[in-house]
Amino acid sequence: MRIKYNFSVFCGILIFLSSGFFVVSCKAGKAEINGSETPTGQAPLQRSTAGVDSENQDSTLDNIEEASARLAALVLNMEEEPDIILHSYLDPALREGVVAFFRDITGSSEVAEAVLSNAVAFDIPPALAFALCWEESRYKPRAINRNLNDTVDRGLFQLNNASFPKLTVEDFYDPGENARLGLAHLRWCLNTAGTEVAGLAMYNAGTVRVRSAGTPKKTLDYISRILKHQRKMEELFKAEYSRIARMESADTGGKEKFSFRLSLLTPVGRN
Repeated sequence: MRIKYNFSVFCGILIFLSSGFFVVSCKAGKAEINGSETPTGQAPLQRSTAGVDSENQDSTLDNIEEASARLAALVLNMEEEPDIILHSYLDPALREGVVAFFRDITGSSEVAEAVLSNAVAFDIPPALAFALCWEESRYKPRAINRNLNDTVDRGLFQLNNASFPKLTVEDFYDPGENARLGLAHLRWCLNTAGTEVAGLAMYNAGTVRVRSAGTPKKTLDYISRILKHQRKMEELFKAEYSRIARMESADTGGKEKFSFRLSLLTPVGRN
């Protein structure tokens, strides 16, 4: 899985490099003030002595160096907030609990596994993948929608028969195949659009319509529902994760520890 660098990290690195250059310049000035040799080929720096307190100036430069060092440490340690669902699913000790959590949400272990595995394969936040699946089909593998243009959307991610002409009807209804193609298309939309909101708009309304005619209101409502559902799912998962973690770490008095099971809270997204 590729590492993603967000815009804030890129900006932070630029700030750090700029700060480093400024500090080097300050050190050069400080060396000249203290009577050090100037770099070869450069004229001595000229400074006015009127009203200058050399001790205070040294202190100011030291503070700048310290601030730059702190900025460097911040930049080097900046990371995106980890996706707790993704990290839990990738942990062999926790995977069964993650699948159980989404099995209770979707009503099917097969659907839970299909969405989770393909979300990982295409580097998509699992909660976003499940939220999109809920919006498209309510987690029903045999969901179907007939459009006004005589095309048909089928399966978990409502794949259109005109967009996937080589698929058989049963291919559309296969949870693994439908999730693979649906999330592959979502990844393409996200890469093309650059943001989750624009990517979801393309998934719903099509690339040409989003780029040329603006996003229809019904698509904006569609996006709002998905993102709201994604947040609810992440919050529920974190709450259950924290609750079980506290129970695991508590003194059990010799009794068997609670197993890490994430499906004990009331699930969201169920009809």
